[in-house]
Amino acid sequence: MEMALETRNFINGNFINSISKQNIRVLNPANQIEVGFVDEALDDEIELAFEAASNSFRNRVLQDMDSVKKSNFLRSIAKKLREYKVYGAQILSKENGKTLLQCEGEFEGAASVFDYYAGITDKIENKLIPSGKDTFNYVTLEPYGVSLQIIPWNYPISLFARSVAVSLVVGNTIVIKPPELCPISSNIFGKIFYEIQLPPGLVNIVHGYGEITGKKLVSHKKVNQVVFTGSTEVASEILKETADRIIPCHLELGGKSAAIICSDANIDQAVESTINGIYRPNAGQICVAMSRVIIHPSIKSEYMDKLTSETANLSIGPGENNNSDVTPLISKEQLKRVSNYCKSGVQTGANLVIGGEEFNYDKGNYYKPTIFDNVDKNSTIAQDEIFGPIAVVLDFETDEEAIDIINSTEYGLASGIFTSNDLKAKWMADRIEAGIVWHNDWFVDGVNLPGGGYKKSGYGRDGGLDSLYSYGQTKRVSKRLRY
Repeated sequence: MEMALETRNFINGNFINSISKQNIRVLNPANQIEVGFVDEALDDEIELAFEAASNSFRNRVLQDMDSVKKSNFLRSIAKKLREYKVYGAQILSKENGKTLLQCEGEFEGAASVFDYYAGITDKIENKLIPSGKDTFNYVTLEPYGVSLQIIPWNYPISLFARSVAVSLVVGNTIVIKPPELCPISSNIFGKIFYEIQLPPGLVNIVHGYGEITGKKLVSHKKVNQVVFTGSTEVASEILKETADRIIPCHLELGGKSAAIICSDANIDQAVESTINGIYRPNAGQICVAMSRVIIHPSIKSEYMDKLTSETANLSIGPGENNNSDVTPLISKEQLKRVSNYCKSGVQTGANLVIGGEEFNYDKGNYYKPTIFDNVDKNSTIAQDEIFGPIAVVLDFETDEEAIDIINSTEYGLASGIFTSNDLKAKWMADRIEAGIVWHNDWFVDGVNLPGGGYKKSGYGRDGGLDSLYSYGQTKRVSKRLRY
């Protein structure tokens, strides 16, 4: 599918020519070659986007839309995403770095999200609550209004779909900012909205730097909800900015996700899950990466031997090669960040087993898959989210100690337990402070399953039916009955 890249902002049902006359350069992280530009949205574009979203909400376009019609729109979006899958993956791989196969999977997954929520539009039921023989009480789910959504660069298509689909079901109108590091692929959504004739103003796509456009968006007076996926530090700034206005925020933030590998675990499964959990998914640039391994000493030697051997055989290369296991980091800044963390690990006495240095290939932002052993649970590399292909290994003797280690960070997003003992797995799952617990595998997921954080990993839930109540608010209506 050959077509020109659409690089404009999508506002009120159309791509509009730039008003700011500013643009953002997008580079391929595998080779620093320019992928293209997108128009930067500043004051005028931002005002138009919020005006369009606010008008659509005030006119009750979504609230009064027939549920079947709404479902048909969502299914049409899903169908188009599959039609654009190959074309979109080529763009996404170039600007984000992931393999073409992973990028196609991201579009397919986004389509599945819209399909899932298309099936929910006519299944949100009001609750009737009795409180006396002469009263009539019911509770409805209603939208917040204009939902500002800020999307991260690691999985931009998946996370765009995740928040937009449920928002449309609940009835929020949307102003959404894709990530400035890989924004072009998100404009495919604008193409789709235009082609299926989604009513103008329901979803408005604006591009810009987080430090400039992002701040302007968050401070806009017409924001009724903020949905943010990204770092805890930026989330803190958003909360401070919205605090005086009492704006509800939905946050999925950082993680330092860990797996407990017990003495009775299937070692081969644990090794495979580690490789798939920290190296293959976008070079570890994922908030639920298996970045910590907490293992019992009785099986550690065999696990480490197999993990080190598998890690040494991983292929490092560009996303255009589907045989690449470890793809580039998103930017030179991220490469430097990961490198500095590894230097910190060495300086604090952790044992560098493998990796720990950049990989020079075609000017790309590559870092070798890395394993640190004998890591202090309170060290920086065991506490901070590195966001790269770095695994840290810690030992435990008792189940209580394993729980103490896994809960020792400020984060609580995902976790894993590897054991053949289901009772032990349940005991641990009950005590782990995280929104997701996987058992005997990593990434056991589905569009109908909720996910979200504990502690500084955020609050609110995405996925499944639970997400409806993170993107809406309930209203109670009560009536005194008269003869």
